[in-house]
Amino acid sequence: MLEGQVNYTRLLELQPGWARLAMRVSWSRLQPDEGGPIQWDLLADFEQELRNLKAAGIKPLVTFTDSPEWAIVEPAKACSAIRADKFYAFANFVEQIVARYSQPEFEVRDWEFGNEPDVDPILVQPGSLFGCWGDIDDPYYGGRHYGEMLKVVAPRVRGIDRRARLWIGGLLLDKPNSNVNPNCIQPGKCRPELFLEGILLADAASSFDIVAYHAYPYYLGSRVDPENGNQTNPWYSWGGVFVGKARFLRQIMQTYGVDKPLVINETSLTCPGEWFSYCRQPDDTFYQMQADFIVRSYTRSLAENISGFYWYTLEGPGWRYTGLLDHGNPTPVFLAYQQLIVRLSSTRYLAPVDYAPEVEAYAFDGRTFKTQVVWARSDQMLDILVPAEKFLAAYDRGGAAIMPLPAGENYQFSVNFSPIYLVFRP
Repeated sequence: MLEGQVNYTRLLELQPGWARLAMRVSWSRLQPDEGGPIQWDLLADFEQELRNLKAAGIKPLVTFTDSPEWAIVEPAKACSAIRADKFYAFANFVEQIVARYSQPEFEVRDWEFGNEPDVDPILVQPGSLFGCWGDIDDPYYGGRHYGEMLKVVAPRVRGIDRRARLWIGGLLLDKPNSNVNPNCIQPGKCRPELFLEGILLADAASSFDIVAYHAYPYYLGSRVDPENGNQTNPWYSWGGVFVGKARFLRQIMQTYGVDKPLVINETSLTCPGEWFSYCRQPDDTFYQMQADFIVRSYTRSLAENISGFYWYTLEGPGWRYTGLLDHGNPTPVFLAYQQLIVRLSSTRYLAPVDYAPEVEAYAFDGRTFKTQVVWARSDQMLDILVPAEKFLAAYDRGGAAIMPLPAGENYQFSVNFSPIYLVFRP
């Protein structure tokens, strides 16, 4: 994201509050030799990205994604866990990175340690940067070891920058009740979803500030809610992928008397063509569903007190057709995301709104107005009435104005699967 690049220009058009910068700060690349100097010259483009983001008022989340062979448990897997005897070497590296990039020129405050760490190295390919601190033979899947690392690193980070926030690497959290490793030494344990519990058992709660997780619903081939309308999804009984994972993680934290903000720092609606023939070459229906999905699911996230939401990825077509851009051109989900930011960025969540059982709606409070986000739960057209006295304006998912029908002292709107925004006086 450098000046003059179309991706940077489009990012400014989107006006997000945050951007996640993964695969920039590579310990293995920057310090390949133990005890050697950090090769700062390799970070020239990264530093310019940070300057650009600061100038645009966008906060960066910087991810530590991999480690050198001399420091890790599985030398062939750069994403694998750092050895306990190398925690202090990692802390030294992190301390130097934070000291440089917390300065006013860059002002980085948020640091993520790993990416999907709740994955065992045997499940990823050599060279993968996704995962993999997991230990399939450990009762808490390696979470305790990860927690011990945080306990070494956190004091060094906070000693440099008291305003720094440490993020647990975004958890894959595939299921709430995975199959147990048959060789597990504790019945019912050795499951990846216990990774966070392992961190807390290591007494590392004071060594991190934010719990991040990933959520990737997939397109079902029709206008069916992919987030909480798929009864075969393992998170269905918990309320869906977004809300369900949040409830699961909060349940674990509550058991240990811990309360940390939750952020979905990777998500999108995917088109998994390798599973389903209807999505091998997505059509416009899929892209329109993505645009509906981002508004519906993000709004639900705010209602569930989830603190943030990152779409993966900016450029496309991207992994499983998830790019907000298609070779620099905005996709329908980009435009829906842009409108969502415009409508809700200066508001706070108030409460759900009860129009009818088949209508889902949420109210948000702004400084000079109130906004409701409204849609039909399923693919049908429904009529709702709103008080004309308080009504100011209505917009569709893309920002086009919608005109109501008069109905006595009320206005009538037709709502369907695609969300609309209703704006009212306070």
